[in-house]
Amino acid sequence: MAAGAFTVLNIAKLKMLDGTHDLDTHVFKMALTTSAQALDATFAGTSGNARYSDLTAQVANGNGYTTGGKTLVMSVGRSGGTVTVDCDDQAWTSATFSAKYAVIYNDTAANKDLLCVVDLETGVGTGLSPSNGTLSVTINASGIFTLS
Repeated sequence: MAAGAFTVLNIAKLKMLDGTHDLDTHVFKMALTTSAQALDATFAGTSGNARYSDLTAQVANGNGYTTGGKTLVMSVGRSGGTVTVDCDDQAWTSATFSAKYAVIYNDTAANKDLLCVVDLETGVGTGLSPSNGTLSVTINASGIFTLS
């Protein structure tokens, strides 16, 4: 499914400026969570710092999903005054699980800080629940997010 617009977490905006998130050299991953945990721009979790450990409703390991998610190939580019952050599309095959959010987090950072989230139900209404199928997250043609 085509991912809607990713929302950069409010706390991640500062982390991009203080060096916690180095978008072109750190390793980032995409994890999937269920609807049991609400995620939006204000999410900070129990740590108060929006960390991977704050994700309490990650899709269970197995049935086509591996805890921790998939490693992304990130890219950062500039055209005029606009910087685009992008990554490769992701697919989970032989998937039999339900997912509501895709979360991108920094696997290099000591605390595995979260960067952004997208609601996979937007425009779908019923969530994504493949049954021994493929769950695909196709990144928007404009990238994950832009800075202009």
